[in-house]
Amino acid sequence: MSAHGERVIDPGRLRAFSVALDEGPPIDPVALGGADGVLFAGPSLTLAGRGVAAVLPLAGGLEARSGLEAVADWLAAVAHTDLVGRPGSKVTALGALPFDRNAPGTLIVPELLFARDAGGHEWAVVVTEEDRPPDPAKLRAQLTAAGSGAHAPPPGGNPGALPTLQALPPPEGYEDAVNAGLGAIDAGAVEKVVLARCIDARMDAPPSAADVIRRLWSQEPTCTAFAYPVEQGRFLGVTPELLVARWSTQVTCHPLAGTVGLGGVSDEDAIARFLESTKDRTEHELVVKEIALALGPLCSRLDVPTAPSLVRLHSVAHLGTLIRGTLWGTPPASVLGLLADLHPTPAVAGVPRGAALELIADNEAVPRGHWAGPVGWSDAGGDGEWMIGIRSLTLAGTTARLCAGAGIVSGSVPHDELAETTVKLAPVLDALWPGSSSLLRR
Repeated sequence: MSAHGERVIDPGRLRAFSVALDEGPPIDPVALGGADGVLFAGPSLTLAGRGVAAVLPLAGGLEARSGLEAVADWLAAVAHTDLVGRPGSKVTALGALPFDRNAPGTLIVPELLFARDAGGHEWAVVVTEEDRPPDPAKLRAQLTAAGSGAHAPPPGGNPGALPTLQALPPPEGYEDAVNAGLGAIDAGAVEKVVLARCIDARMDAPPSAADVIRRLWSQEPTCTAFAYPVEQGRFLGVTPELLVARWSTQVTCHPLAGTVGLGGVSDEDAIARFLESTKDRTEHELVVKEIALALGPLCSRLDVPTAPSLVRLHSVAHLGTLIRGTLWGTPPASVLGLLADLHPTPAVAGVPRGAALELIADNEAVPRGHWAGPVGWSDAGGDGEWMIGIRSLTLAGTTARLCAGAGIVSGSVPHDELAETTVKLAPVLDALWPGSSSLLRR
């Protein structure tokens, strides 16, 4: 599936049908959309699509409201017969957008979209030029067959076959960048800046994108798995961080900031120290404050907990705050509008945003591309879910780029921030090519 070079099709030529699926053989969403389709598989809703009914451009990125409105108008203009009537059963566009909110992006409307909600209900959304609704039994057979490819065996096993890695920048260069961030904090230019480093991996044979996702997801089953075509290849990962979700008038954000590595013999002691860390609390509070300021004018009610909770994953734990609100207005802000208001949050950029982005541009070795950009979906009713594309990689044949970042605030220690990025990179690198995280310690 290509996300580029496609023209926008007149929505008046198309018909959409949402059809509940009959019981039958299980459908594997990773096999269906992970390798060459689109995939968004979260705790509340799983979407996996194949084929391209249309590609909707966002030429001005998230900065151009006219482009966001054009996407919403296009989705709403497709004649739709919804025989399901559940959240997520409308005409839907999915995509991964760049971190740079000014950079152009695209959203894909699949020809065939499989959906499963948390209650186990399954349906398909078909976008076609035909006038007759599809047969549910045939749809399940089609989806089962499309997702029935054999899994590739894990690569590696021979140490000589491990990838070659190039650090961008080298470890000492990342510590220099952190020192530059601390200098800007001391000078009063920023309160927080998130600085990333990247790893380029070159392999002898191309790994299976679907199997990379499976290995990542097996470690973090509560996270959201995703895969999308981008200009550089396929952007895929398993992310824990909800940027924004909108269901009718309800909006939810779940920012994560503040990190402690896990996997040692004294994890509970490490977590206890982490929960008492003033530095990590400050880093997290800056994120929550900025999100609340952005959502406040859009909501008639906004619930912001006064203290964060511990979000424990396999290799790390984070501080997280679940923010919920009720949108006002007729109509209330769409999920794409909310996305444009929020991205990039201080969880991946900094405070204040403009100065932090300048520091990122000046001190990171390579552009972020899609790392830490929004990944998700939006439907014809303005609902949708967008996650932050972390714990991710961009895969193109035998090459891959992985990135990880750390939030820099007063009190940050460059060596510790480097170690944090290594902890975040290691599981993604091992999912790409088992055993290859050992190269990070060389």
